[in-house]
Amino acid sequence: MNAPAGARPSVLAVLDDAAAGEVLLELSCALARTLQRELTLVYVESAQSLVAAALPITQVLPHAGLAWQPLRPQDVEQGFRAHAARLRELAARIALPDAVRWSLRVMRGELPSAARDLSSESDLLFLAAAPSLKPPAPARGRPARPRRVVAVAGGAGEGGEASRHALAVARQLAQALAAELETMPPDATVRLAGGAGLPDAAVRPDVLVLPRTPLGPGARSALLRLRLPVLLVG
Repeated sequence: MNAPAGARPSVLAVLDDAAAGEVLLELSCALARTLQRELTLVYVESAQSLVAAALPITQVLPHAGLAWQPLRPQDVEQGFRAHAARLRELAARIALPDAVRWSLRVMRGELPSAARDLSSESDLLFLAAAPSLKPPAPARGRPARPRRVVAVAGGAGEGGEASRHALAVARQLAQALAAELETMPPDATVRLAGGAGLPDAAVRPDVLVLPRTPLGPGARSALLRLRLPVLLVG
């Protein structure tokens, strides 16, 4: 559904796991506050998880359990409700200090297809899959490194205009986060969407900002495999 005529679009943040919620909410709330927009948080319940739970071979090891037990669809449904409750709690805590108006929606599907279906609702779309590893804590006595926002640099032509717009939004996000802004070459969007990965895997950004225009089928799935928040602009 598109925003009503004359209405200011919200910042849209889409995720399928509450483990990614805190970081994604901090980023999206900061941008929503800077742009004076509302925040729409969308939790995607994985349809594939329900299909897997219905298989007789699917088992789960309960917390502190001694034996594997069958995983039932109702267990997955209960997990969905727990994730949604956790996200509401996080949103209330993080958005309140920034005075950001927010809402939470729940839909069923998969993250890449949900992002496609929701793309018409906002020109600013955050995506985040569950992080694969928890980032290490900074050494005692050593300050944590500044946040790092990486954006695709502008080029020539229509794609270049989209990249320049993404770069302008990245600057606003970096200012809102008091973060460092770095840029990547104009062809970085195509390479990342093709599964090439980050050129410097040792220094991962806190958020990657890309223009939405050049992304083709399957590109969002490749970006989600990076396991870091991605902001699609345009």
